[in-house]
Amino acid sequence: MLEFALVLPIFMIAFFGLIDGARLVFLNSALSQAAREAARTGAVQASWIASSDAACGTGGGPTCPATFDAFRTNVLAAANRMMTPFADLQSQGLHLSCATTAPGGAWTGQSCTARSSGSVVSVRVVQTFQTLTPVLSQLVGNVTLSGAASMVVN
Repeated sequence: MLEFALVLPIFMIAFFGLIDGARLVFLNSALSQAAREAARTGAVQASWIASSDAACGTGGGPTCPATFDAFRTNVLAAANRMMTPFADLQSQGLHLSCATTAPGGAWTGQSCTARSSGSVVSVRVVQTFQTLTPVLSQLVGNVTLSGAASMVVN
């Protein structure tokens, strides 16, 4: 019985640490998928920003965001659809760029100037992971994860 009492805390920390590790990997995968979905939505809608085409908003017609802010809201909504098991992404955790080439590194852009066909829409989503295990929380702290994707504008 004494051996069990000595081993149980170590086993519990390892067990819940494994659960936290699995949650971390799952969040990282979800962020990558959210970035891909947001980039796809952005690539489809970017060339329609402020469009006055009669087909806008009709059944089977394109979604035409009126402003860049509406476009950004649509892209954020697309990313959040992939984040169902976790907390929604906040607006400050979405970085969006429309340019002739994809940005590199940990960029934090918020512009969409090049929106013509052949341009590149890049999306980077960032979220902080918080462990459930108090011991790991003190050792590791919060971990910031991100996912990024780029797609060519249609």
